[in-house]
Amino acid sequence: MRVIHVLHSMTFGGAEVLVHDFLKATRDRLSQVVVCLDGIGPLGESLRADGVRVEVLGRTSGLQPQVAVDLHRLIADVRPDVVCAHQYTPYSYAAMALGPMRHRPGLVFVEHGRHYPDVRRPKRVAANNLVFLQYTRRVVAVCGYIKRLLVENEGIPASRIDVVYNGVDPSRFDPSLRASLDPAGVRSGLGLDPSAQVITCVARFHPVKDHPTLVRAFSVASRELPDARLLLVGGGDEAPLRALASELGVADRVVFAGVRRDIPAIYAASDLFAMASLSEGTSVTLLEAMLSERPALVTEVGGNPEIVAPGVTGQLVPRGDHAAMGAAMVALLRDPERRARMGAAGRRRVLERFTQQRMHEGWVGALHDAAVR
Repeated sequence: MRVIHVLHSMTFGGAEVLVHDFLKATRDRLSQVVVCLDGIGPLGESLRADGVRVEVLGRTSGLQPQVAVDLHRLIADVRPDVVCAHQYTPYSYAAMALGPMRHRPGLVFVEHGRHYPDVRRPKRVAANNLVFLQYTRRVVAVCGYIKRLLVENEGIPASRIDVVYNGVDPSRFDPSLRASLDPAGVRSGLGLDPSAQVITCVARFHPVKDHPTLVRAFSVASRELPDARLLLVGGGDEAPLRALASELGVADRVVFAGVRRDIPAIYAASDLFAMASLSEGTSVTLLEAMLSERPALVTEVGGNPEIVAPGVTGQLVPRGDHAAMGAAMVALLRDPERRARMGAAGRRRVLERFTQQRMHEGWVGALHDAAVR
């Protein structure tokens, strides 16, 4: 079966990593091409180096009909059985590209996340139902929350949407291998004292991740736990957060680690995972932290309540409430036995519901169901 995946780009992001890993895992089963609307990104370069065909259409901003024309030509050249579009903009371009075709491949729309705040747009609802859905055989949402938003704000019938949760590879986050990851060396390299209690967030610096609330929460916790440290892993503009940490008097306790590829080792060197997102789908970094037996302290938004069992695998706090998050940080860091119980329960929960294999089976099933026969 031939498949074309259409994405914004192949930079380091949740959806992009999932697609990258899916192609690697299914290369013997599927013939796959990647089309980036915007730019290629490092993950795209990695796929090219492995022999995967990766095309870039060079879209900039705004609606560009020529991009749909170029995608149409590429689809006609590849002649796939299925086009799989990840996120709404790639989906809209894929649907426009397929419209003029007499013999269309099946179209799958995978929605990984939503803009925040998300609102109903009548013109898009009309386009979805009058045009796009006519060419669409399967719609996949990464959690129940995303499915609900697709129904409410995009006007897609619930009966046409399947939920396939994101999944992660348990073999990469195996607690039995923790010693071999050299957590002490990781801490030393980051300037973290061996006795420090480390709260880690792995997320790009983007407004939807609401790092300011996380830093404010940490400043609350550090008043009672002066040995605590906040470790921020991710790319983006650090300057505003550095300024905020300085203003709050915790600049010497917040570590900016940048983009890292050794995430299993980062979690091995951590005591608690925390993220203050305003919105989420199925957070891959949250799943990875739980697989690493780290309790999760996250906001009660998006798909997070579908992953975290409050009081069992972690703690949920209201969005934007730095005081509540700070108090939860203190309570969890002061109770190592509770953290250990939560960590073990979190790993069991991911192994039961959120593995990479389970996700891949769901995606392959959707592609097979949508394929033109």
